[in-house]
Amino acid sequence: MSRILSQDEIDALLSAASEAAGERRRPTSSGAVIRYNFRRPDRVSKEQIHSLHFLHDRFARNTATSLSAYLRTIIDLSVVSVEQFSYSEFLMSLTDPTAFYALSLPPFDELGALEINPSIAFAMLDRMLGGAGRPLALSRALTEIEQNVIDSVVKLLLDGLTEGWKPITPVTFGIRGRETRPQMLQVAAPNEVVVMIVFEMKVGETTGMVNLCIPTTVVEAAGTHFAQAWHRQRRELSPVERTWMLASLGRVEVPVVPLIRAQMKTSNVLALEAGDVIALPLEADQPLDIWVGGVPKLSGRPAAERGRLKIMIDGRHVAQPSNELPGVA
Repeated sequence: MSRILSQDEIDALLSAASEAAGERRRPTSSGAVIRYNFRRPDRVSKEQIHSLHFLHDRFARNTATSLSAYLRTIIDLSVVSVEQFSYSEFLMSLTDPTAFYALSLPPFDELGALEINPSIAFAMLDRMLGGAGRPLALSRALTEIEQNVIDSVVKLLLDGLTEGWKPITPVTFGIRGRETRPQMLQVAAPNEVVVMIVFEMKVGETTGMVNLCIPTTVVEAAGTHFAQAWHRQRRELSPVERTWMLASLGRVEVPVVPLIRAQMKTSNVLALEAGDVIALPLEADQPLDIWVGGVPKLSGRPAAERGRLKIMIDGRHVAQPSNELPGVA
């Protein structure tokens, strides 16, 4: 004959079951418990994440200079975060519509992605089409003509990425396709793990985000090359950037000082008064060192023309630059 449990006995059994479940869930070690999502495993190590942050921080600084010269306005570009997500989560973080590009990454078969926030895209369009780069309150998608204009900026960004990744792995960033709706381009499987680099860009008074998506296979292929490239990464200027830099430096004023060295006792220096004449150890035809911006660059000789003392340039200086500043002239 079955026996019916009382309410007290049922409560006691439930309490014992709860205590047993709590014992099983209690960690055996004193360390903190870390949640692990098996649907999204961390395929990129923390060291590689830090290396990616360092690499793209350099890319941001160099590319900001190129974009400032191209758009003829001040451009600020900085890395906000470097994280790994599934591709579906990356898509959910983007606005719709937006400026979305699928990127080819030869020699790798996988594709990457680049998204430029509409506010930034319209500000760059306004600047390139003759405006001041002010923010535009528009919620529509880019037209075909506007996308063609933005392509030139995207190519500058991709050239900078190719140059920045060159010391790590020979990958060439290129445009594979473009859309105003990210879901319309098939870049990766929804559950595929990707690395998302978020940049903050400021164009004039407008601030927005630029998101870069890189497949983890590209990061894994780089392996340990990240740490090795930290101290040897150098970016070479393109011919266009070199022309812009030379044109900008040509408008900079620098001090030009002919240097005549002399030695005197401290007591004689302290006794100098207005009207005194100092005998310099220099013959009339002896060459002088001419300092340009605090660095010896030229050699010349004293000359006179129409009653004014001048310096005639003989040639460029062959001596190595010195940290000594011209104190007596």
